[in-house]
Amino acid sequence: MLGNPRLPAQFGFPQMPESPLPSPDLPDAGSPGNASGGFLGGNDAVLLRRVCDANIERIERNRGGSTISFRVWFEGGGRALFKPQQRAEVANFRAELAAYRLSRLLGLDRVPPSCGRRMERARLQAVADASGDAAFSERVLHELLGREEAVPGAMLYWVPGPLENVPASERWSELLDVTRPLAPGEVVLAADLSRLVLFDFVTDNIDRWSGGNILRQHLGGQEPSAMLFMDNGASFSVGAENMGARPHDQADRLAHVQRFPRGLVASLRALTADTIRAAMREDPLGALLGEAQIAAVLARRDAVVRHVDEVVRAHGDAAALVFP
Repeated sequence: MLGNPRLPAQFGFPQMPESPLPSPDLPDAGSPGNASGGFLGGNDAVLLRRVCDANIERIERNRGGSTISFRVWFEGGGRALFKPQQRAEVANFRAELAAYRLSRLLGLDRVPPSCGRRMERARLQAVADASGDAAFSERVLHELLGREEAVPGAMLYWVPGPLENVPASERWSELLDVTRPLAPGEVVLAADLSRLVLFDFVTDNIDRWSGGNILRQHLGGQEPSAMLFMDNGASFSVGAENMGARPHDQADRLAHVQRFPRGLVASLRALTADTIRAAMREDPLGALLGEAQIAAVLARRDAVVRHVDEVVRAHGDAAALVFP
């Protein structure tokens, strides 16, 4: 069987324990790691109980994306996406789990609820073998990591309905330019984009703008749905001076953000190493980030706060802190 080689040093993720950890009691909606109102206005505690503990009825290969993932159906209803531990650096399951916990700590409600779970290697291999795709079967055989028969991974809540790219998201730098008037119809999109860029800078998500990763639910003739902060597997590098894997790209993107959400800025200012550690320990698989990663998150937070303060000094509080 494949072993559990250490993940690349620039990530600094804690290593998996030798034996499975028992699932702790799930946090309620008022705990430190559940600071927001719930994913897209729902109840995260209910969704977490399903993705953490529900019995699995059926598994299929997920054909979307370049990394290995599986669609999961639960007994009694509900679906999820399982991203197992694998060799691809941009598919790190711990990053998906950590992004969800950090998003809750920051009062955001756009990252789908997720939970660390272990699945039988033989069961996943059987699904891959039955897919009719010999190349995929070989990938599962050779790329999945884990100890012995158990493969750890992230069980992600499946967002209902088809998804679509968020229109006009490519205009993010224009919409967040404090010198340009913002039309009333642009405010919601601009606020979402500001939150997304700040969140991705702090987590060092280097894969957001590679294409097809800025999504929302397609609701037909209804009001447009909220932006989703999905696909966080390429996050939480440490990098030189704690600035992540691509510091110049990330710094350039941050420099173009000049309109900010007051609530998120306040939550960022309140972050501490202790609050991050506590949030990361809520997952059943234990601590999701190592100490070096937590220090890097705080260093990038400091860079965001300095940037916000500079924009406020240059343009005024009312112009810069324009979103709730």
